Amino acid sequence: MQRLLNVFFRTIDWFLAVATSSVLSFIFLAFLLSGFPVISSYAQEQQQSKKIEIFVTSNGVHTNLVLPVSTPYIDWRHKLPLQQFAHVDSSYKYVAFGWGDKRFFMQTPEWKDITPGVALAAAFWPTSTAMHVTYIKSKLVENRRQQPILITPEQYQLLISYIDRSFVQQENAFQHITGSGYTRQDTFYEAHGRYHVLKNCNSWVNRGLKSMNHKSALWAPVPFAIMRHLR
Repeated sequence: MQRLLNVFFRTIDWFLAVATSSVLSFIFLAFLLSGFPVISSYAQEQQQSKKIEIFVTSNGVHTNLVLPVSTPYIDWRHKLPLQQFAHVDSSYKYVAFGWGDKRFFMQTPEWKDITPGVALAAAFWPTSTAMHVTYIKSKLVENRRQQPILITPEQYQLLISYIDRSFVQQENAFQHITGSGYTRQDTFYEAHGRYHVLKNCNSWVNRGLKSMNHKSALWAPVPFAIMRHLR
């Protein structure tokens, strides 16, 4: 019996050591690789021609892309009908996109709702995904967690294509998850891709920036990795 207990405790010690090492390695690599920008400069004439303002937002854990509802290049209401939202009208100016683990989204409307099983599955097991979409009434105010970006029409069209490809679509319509959402201004849609700790919500936003050739991190698993290049 004592021998079995010794084996059990050695196994626990090994598991804790591996888990601690993995977490520390993840944090180290996140801060190291996020410091390397993929695109470090722009031509002056390109900067002067930028016309469209978008935002990247962070709550400290999760990041979103926030775009104007309507521009000459797309009116998102055609893809995201207002009737799929409980209380949104044509006066809303912006729309936020956040990609992530579907189960985590559905089961954790607030941080207090997180369970170990959901958190561990989202972090370490490739899981199905959803797109969280929120309509926003008015323009955001710039601060450390809401960073504006000015981009060219060409860049914006590349970003539109990137976001569009992230949605599961049926008959040219985004596949809505009926009855989903936390508030009267948001809802969820089925999304492409598998979610895990190395390919999470923040790396989706970072890839969006890369898709339009904007300055971004080499790897961005945490919000800081993205926001540091935008401030």
